[in-house]
Amino acid sequence: MPEDFGYINARIKGMRSRLLPPGRLEELLGLADLESFIHALGNTPYGPELQEALTRYQGLRAVDEALMRAFQKVAQKILGFSDGKAKALIRVFLLQWDLHNLRTILRAKHAGHSPEATEQNLIPAGELTEVRLRELLAQPDLTALANTLATWEHPLAEAVLAAIRQYEATKDLLSLELGLDRGYFEWALRVARGMGHNETLVRDVIRMQIDFTNVKTAFKLQQLSELSREERERFFLPGGGVVSREVFLNLADPNTAELGLRELHGRGIHPEGRTPGEVERSLDEEATRRMATLYLGDPLGIDVVIGFLTMLSSEIRNLRLIARSKALGIPRELIRREMALV
Repeated sequence: MPEDFGYINARIKGMRSRLLPPGRLEELLGLADLESFIHALGNTPYGPELQEALTRYQGLRAVDEALMRAFQKVAQKILGFSDGKAKALIRVFLLQWDLHNLRTILRAKHAGHSPEATEQNLIPAGELTEVRLRELLAQPDLTALANTLATWEHPLAEAVLAAIRQYEATKDLLSLELGLDRGYFEWALRVARGMGHNETLVRDVIRMQIDFTNVKTAFKLQQLSELSREERERFFLPGGGVVSREVFLNLADPNTAELGLRELHGRGIHPEGRTPGEVERSLDEEATRRMATLYLGDPLGIDVVIGFLTMLSSEIRNLRLIARSKALGIPRELIRREMALV
């Protein structure tokens, strides 16, 4: 199997046609109900996975299952025709779905949600297969979950165990999630060591994600006026590109937040909104745009892979939103504002 991105990208360019054409999402959004949406989705590249899902599930559950399977199939196909360093770098991005799944499971266990309700939000596109995710969901507590992850020698097992040990003492969900993020970012930067274009690009993307995570955290900390500067500092994730510890601390303190925001703008980051939720959404959109644009980057680099996977995951997220709008009667305009546009 080839290690060069010239061959890998040629195969991915051939898969580009599976993405829906411009305007198709708007057509799907305009349909009357979930039944019409499912019928229309069956006439897209998601049709085979949808037909298979409808043999086991109905309605929204069938749509979620089909979209999950479609992404999983594409991810495994890309890994299947990759090898060596190229495969290792692609794996860095696919492991972000493991990060998403682990965060979802930890949040669910923190909130006391059932495994059945949580499973619908999982996307087994990384190293954690559907079977393994179910096994994690079935664990009686967080320590058992971390130990199970360790027996599989998962790259994030050590970070999860460390974060859970701290969580058991404080029950602080934000610290737990940041511990998980820290473990992923440190692992990703280690894998992407090197001086080549691909390693440099992967590190740049990871550093952007660290910066954006720090900004999201800082806006959440603004709501906690009683915290000292030292207490805010423990939430900072090192390794970012432009958001220094000083900028983070200024932004995280309501007394210096305006200064921190000006410093942030000077570094090319312009979060929109004032609430943590609004800021998180705007930064997620900005990250999606930046990563999707890479599809038009170096045709012999990992740029194309990152861009394609970002566009595909964004499309699937939008389709899930549309399906929910049809199932729950959510107004079209509200869903349109929530959709990620790339």
